[in-house]
Amino acid sequence: GDALELSKYFKGGKIDTIIYSSIIHELFSYIPFDGKKFNYETIKKALIAAYEILPKGGRIIIRDGIMTEDKELTRIIKFKNKDDIRILERYCVDFKGREVTYASIKEDEVLMKVNDAMEFLYTYTWGENSYSLEVKEQFGYFTPNEYVDFIKKIFKNKCKIIECLHFLQDGYEEHLLEKIEFYDENYVPVRLPDSTCIIAIEKI
Repeated sequence: GDALELSKYFKGGKIDTIIYSSIIHELFSYIPFDGKKFNYETIKKALIAAYEILPKGGRIIIRDGIMTEDKELTRIIKFKNKDDIRILERYCVDFKGREVTYASIKEDEVLMKVNDAMEFLYTYTWGENSYSLEVKEQFGYFTPNEYVDFIKKIFKNKCKIIECLHFLQDGYEEHLLEKIEFYDENYVPVRLPDSTCIIAIEKI
């Protein structure tokens, strides 16, 4: 069915909870709205479609990718296999979501804005078999605060946000740290930032 037109399939008030588990970034990446992919209006339309079929007290639960709150942070990636920097070079050409750039430091090290670094690393984690699909998807599209603000602008006083959590998804750190070292701009080792949010919205 059409995720932007849920009222075609469900009567209003008959669904108590709608869960988007790693789905909204897919809608954002693949579904054109007004002829444009990676359009925030697609997310707006999806959330309104869900809200319209909920009863009062019904909930929308979102689990999806996020950007890091301080978008100006930079990070250094050191590849343990120096040839893997070629994967980053290819990724910056192939990624469809937005422009991703880096500055070379050494043959195996690059400096990147943290959200560009993480967007690349999510794809790098999954490996070559998933590469052709992952470069078509933008996993992080809002910071947690931006997400909350976006929801409040859509629904104003017609909903309340009862939960907004964020965390680093299990497996990313363990798998990536076999392949890279991750530093701040002063070469201080740092952990990977939170990758994923859970937001619960209640209709009032």
